[in-house]
Amino acid sequence: DPKKASKKVTEEWPIHALRMYKINEKVIALLSTLMQTWRTRLHVNVGGQQYQTQSIRIERGIFQGDSLSPLWFCLALNPLSKMLRNSGYGYSLGRRPTVLVSHLFYMDDLKLYAKNSDQLQGMLELLSSFSKSIMMEIGVDKCTVLHAKRGKLERHDSIQLLNRAEIQELEPEKCYKYLGMQQLININTMQIKEAATATFKKWIKLIMKTQLNVKNKTQAINTWASTMLAYMYEVLKWSKTSLDALDWKVRATQKENRMHHPHASMARLYLPRKVGGRGLLNLADLCRGQEAGLLLCSYDYFLKK
Repeated sequence: DPKKASKKVTEEWPIHALRMYKINEKVIALLSTLMQTWRTRLHVNVGGQQYQTQSIRIERGIFQGDSLSPLWFCLALNPLSKMLRNSGYGYSLGRRPTVLVSHLFYMDDLKLYAKNSDQLQGMLELLSSFSKSIMMEIGVDKCTVLHAKRGKLERHDSIQLLNRAEIQELEPEKCYKYLGMQQLININTMQIKEAATATFKKWIKLIMKTQLNVKNKTQAINTWASTMLAYMYEVLKWSKTSLDALDWKVRATQKENRMHHPHASMARLYLPRKVGGRGLLNLADLCRGQEAGLLLCSYDYFLKK
């Protein structure tokens, strides 16, 4: 886990990364000029008194809060992904030994796969060397190592990086979290579903406590609470019964907060607003739509292959 990755990268590296991808020099000059104007102010409230600092120039990292920066950040870290692929390290799949799975990389969350401890050490040294060259720190306290052989966990010593920092082994009977999912050898489906369901119900109650009108509350449910479950539709298997139960919970909470009359039409809740409905998303329909989209993408991918 790179430590505050978007804030720690040197100012020169993002510009150098753009030149590596042969981005138009006029675009690079524009972004380079904009980087010189990045400023921020700190506001502090102490005992009811408001304090504000002078303008502080951002000298490192990539600006956060706009639409370009995430893409720019991915471009800056993409060379690391290429280096890991070209290293020859990785875990080979049983029936296809030529196919190596070396890593998973999403934004600044990195998971490495190695055949053995020596390979893992080499991959970590490569990662450490790359991070040092662009002045990016590795959050060792948030990293862990897991050794598995034939589906069973094994105990090993901690791994030491080039800067003498150590990555500890995952403690027994504990899971690790990657992209919000609790994982170990397998994904604990029941535990993740229970946690997701509890969070979904909590967010619904929080939305109902706000002073938003009915239209905006419905939009908040669709864009905040429902999308949290949609994130997991393509990973976990959800039955229609469990999703219908969650839909019922949403309707019950709306009735408790006088947002929906007990004798009003249930179907009207899920109709679009342009035809007189409330525009609430049906969780089961949303799930099936996500699964159908994933199948279509997989089908297109294999056709191209």
